[in-house]
Amino acid sequence: MRIYNFDLLAYPEVPLNVPGTPVPSTYFDPEAGCRNYQEHLDEMEYCEELGFEGVVFNEHHYSAYGMMPSPNLIAAALSRGTKRMKIGVLGNILPLRFHPVRVAEEYAMLDCMSGGRLIAGFVRGIPAEYLWYNVKPDESRGRFEEAYEIIMTAWTQPVWGFHGKFFHLEKCAIWPRPLQQPHPPVWVAARSAESIEWCVKRRIPIAQVYQTTGQIEDTFNYYRKLARDEGWEAGPEGFILTRHIYVDESDQKARASAEPALRYFFTLLNRGFNQARSQEAPSLIRVRESLYTDRSFSYFREGNRERLDFSSMSWEELDRTGYIIAGNPDTVARKLKEQMDQVGAEHFMGMFHIGNLDHRKVIASLDLFHREVMPQLLDAGKRDFCSAADAERKA
Repeated sequence: MRIYNFDLLAYPEVPLNVPGTPVPSTYFDPEAGCRNYQEHLDEMEYCEELGFEGVVFNEHHYSAYGMMPSPNLIAAALSRGTKRMKIGVLGNILPLRFHPVRVAEEYAMLDCMSGGRLIAGFVRGIPAEYLWYNVKPDESRGRFEEAYEIIMTAWTQPVWGFHGKFFHLEKCAIWPRPLQQPHPPVWVAARSAESIEWCVKRRIPIAQVYQTTGQIEDTFNYYRKLARDEGWEAGPEGFILTRHIYVDESDQKARASAEPALRYFFTLLNRGFNQARSQEAPSLIRVRESLYTDRSFSYFREGNRERLDFSSMSWEELDRTGYIIAGNPDTVARKLKEQMDQVGAEHFMGMFHIGNLDHRKVIASLDLFHREVMPQLLDAGKRDFCSAADAERKA
């Protein structure tokens, strides 16, 4: 199992009664925002000391839900503050970025600046972001696929051109090139049948979050089936599970800290990012119809096709569906192993900073996870590495 910290970098001080989606920016306190960025960066860098495989973060816009409209800036900061662990951006929203060469250039810079530690992620974004950015949703898949082909070409060809529906380029040569050759590892967040099929043809690992464990199992199994149809076997290294996670001395203490933070997180998620709710919003129905087809989610087993609104669930339901992994170290280790075994994934991305969870509690959870959970999850070689890292940190 390879373990990463996945960070949304949510803003922690949005009042519950704030009007509007998106939230008016007058509710953003720059001093609180500055402090929030520093605390999250400190947590990410701390993960290197704890022996994590890496840290991963994403891109979102117009929202306190995720304050990283440019995740590449976070990656640049971490390239100087860390030396060993992977730095993952999952990912740049290609249909919202009108020039894919800029993505190729910035990712190549980050790979060189980090010493070849970049994981290059690509995503399509959520329906609301197409409205906010005034991008035609029916062009989403075409723009994404052309942008990806341009980026791959830019990374692997010395001089090149491209002629597609959306982009026409002649006699191009990017500087710099990535340090990792032929290019950095690529991850994609994929749930629809069309996206999974596209990833299988390119053997790109896929990540999933905000589904029940059974639904994620269906998503990964569909990928495996398609891979077998293509004549190859998809191993666990091709799958990334993402979960909110919190560790404390007891299950009761874990719930007492994690549940309020998760309820706050839901208040941010529900402002345009909760797709179970937004699929009913009149302004987003046409967007969703443009992004997805009737067969996009037909591969799910009967009973797993509904997009669930986790924000309306009780703590017990959130635990039962696998949405949250929280408890004492033994509870967390057991539930995490059960989920990873069920979905058949090698990579786990833990969302340790839940909503507005206090920075000190995030650090305490990371420490406890390192000391008492990771030894139950990792193979002997990795355990030895983490023990050595722990000894060096205490020295």
